[in-house]
Amino acid sequence: MIEISHPDKLLYPKDGISKGEVVAYYQQASAQILPHLVARPLTLQRFPGGIDKPGFMQKNAGKGFPPFIERVELPKQDGTVQYPSINDDQGLIYLANQNTITFHIPCFRTFDLEHPDRLVFDLDPSEGDVDGARFAAQAVADLLSELRVAPLIMTSGSKGFHVVVHLKPTIDFEALARFSQACAVVLSHLHPDRLTVEFLKKERQSRVFIDWLRNGFGATGVSPYSLRPRSGAPIAMPISWDELPHTEPNQFRLRESQDRLATDPWKESAPVDLTDALNAIDTLVKERGMELPKFDRFGR
Repeated sequence: MIEISHPDKLLYPKDGISKGEVVAYYQQASAQILPHLVARPLTLQRFPGGIDKPGFMQKNAGKGFPPFIERVELPKQDGTVQYPSINDDQGLIYLANQNTITFHIPCFRTFDLEHPDRLVFDLDPSEGDVDGARFAAQAVADLLSELRVAPLIMTSGSKGFHVVVHLKPTIDFEALARFSQACAVVLSHLHPDRLTVEFLKKERQSRVFIDWLRNGFGATGVSPYSLRPRSGAPIAMPISWDELPHTEPNQFRLRESQDRLATDPWKESAPVDLTDALNAIDTLVKERGMELPKFDRFGR
């Protein structure tokens, strides 16, 4: 039994949402969120003083974390990182009690570091451009469907949507990066006035950025069912494609969306072997005479 410390502390001060409510949400949502978190190295977005004060991203498991929070040692540029990892609701509630608002996850599980089991396109529009975000999501879905890959969709709880594919662990990270970048480049050529692969905001010109970079080994994306540190405590919520035309990216919120946890629009999804789709997108890029540029996020 995890004792909740300072349950009355306000983590969303303007909304009056307490730490106790945040922990209670994760307790209620544990059956939904745990399948996305279990056996992954987690990056925790923590706000000990509430979201109105600076928070921080934590990758290293704290020295005081109990033994049921597993440590996963992974390489970084100048050494290694001991990531926290969980296997059950005890670990989830413990981390929520550490003022974790958002759980960020990579595209692989700890038992297979070489083969990703998840693909995500993070669609990043200008603030308030919901129509653009919807257009981008549908464009990604149409291309993936053409490649015979079944896409899923979720709200980001922020400005846009995420298109997600559950993968069979049959390709490596180099192949996943090539596939995701190729899809983004093809889409930016098909819809040059609305979609872009320009990382720098000053170069986007109000177009929606197709962020394919969440698929690298060290990259992460927001977990489905995770809270976000924004007004109203919005949730990154899986939805169905039929819901997209009338769903806002931050529509689902902690106090208004509890009933939503009883349904799972992704429950029928099956992991996809991306091998054939990878060959197909390579052919499409070649036929269109496109090149996949070497990416430099710093614009050098």
